[in-house]
Amino acid sequence: MAGIINRIIELMGWVVLGVSAVLLIFASHIDNYHPPEQSIVTQKK
Repeated sequence: MAGIINRIIELMGWVVLGVSAVLLIFASHIDNYHPPEQSIVTQKK
């Protein structure tokens, strides 16, 4: 029984590690995002 609980805890740890890695990659892509230039549109108005 203890082995099953340890295996479940280990799998949960791997899931948390995977989700953290995906969120870190996603956040890095958001941080590197450059919106298109809007200065030309605002100058015409």
